[in-house]
Amino acid sequence: MLTIPGGNPHALRLLLRVYAAFTVFIFTALLLGFVLQTPLLSDIPKGPLNWVIWNGVRCGNAPCYVPPMLFVIHIVWGVFFIMAARNPPAYSSFLDFTMWAFLVHGLAMIVEAFTDLPHQWHRFLMDIPYELVLPTAIYVWRPKPGPSAPSFER
Repeated sequence: MLTIPGGNPHALRLLLRVYAAFTVFIFTALLLGFVLQTPLLSDIPKGPLNWVIWNGVRCGNAPCYVPPMLFVIHIVWGVFFIMAARNPPAYSSFLDFTMWAFLVHGLAMIVEAFTDLPHQWHRFLMDIPYELVLPTAIYVWRPKPGPSAPSFER
């Protein structure tokens, strides 16, 4: 794991709490929108909030199954942000995973947005910053391991 000296655990705790609140709120609202089949998220005709998701609440004549599963994963992630904010060193493995998962997802979204820029430009206003701010902050602000940190290397 690449590390830089220092760290700012107080700033990291605050950011994790902000991300927790935002993540749980947004993805719970989206999940409810799917469960209720709200026309606000519909694909045909375009609902006013369709831009926040990648497809409507239905996939042809059937309900869409993938988006609600991803929403639930992000809600759980938000709950873990709350727990990690209490004691970041105890959640270092979770923070490592989150940093890399969000970074790779954000970079993939940049590539995908550029492949269809006229329709995906809005990803640069919400999705991509959401995916890239957190891994950057985790990298910069995370507590750095001390000399007494256990090592599992052989």
